[in-house]
Amino acid sequence: MRKYTGLIFLLGLILCITAACSSSESESAISLDDIVTKFREAGLEIEAPTGSFSEDHVLANLGLIDEQPFLVPALGEGEGGYLFLFENKTDLEKLKDFYEETGKSMLMPNLHAYAQDNILLQMSNQMSQTEFDRYVEVIKGL
Repeated sequence: MRKYTGLIFLLGLILCITAACSSSESESAISLDDIVTKFREAGLEIEAPTGSFSEDHVLANLGLIDEQPFLVPALGEGEGGYLFLFENKTDLEKLKDFYEETGKSMLMPNLHAYAQDNILLQMSNQMSQTEFDRYVEVIKGL
């Protein structure tokens, strides 16, 4: 009986530690809304996040947790970018590679893409590299 009491105590301790770790991870997880707020706090232009496209988007089945298109009016009408939040780095890399290859083509030269952890930022080719770097610095500071 004593042997089982120790085993039950050990299992209970492991469960408590696991629950504490997973709850602290979820509390510290950042959302795309948090990133948009950080962009604004940094004085960066980001407006009128538009509706989701994930249901119709050809790459929507890549393990997206969330995505958020946004506008940067200074770039011109309809210009801006996208923030993506992924379940895993593998899926993120697939979309990042797609954007980088597209950026090398004549269709969308100088397309900007930056990835960190499970976050991907993609922005219009109308934006200068210097301005894009300001958005990247905000993400690096998360």
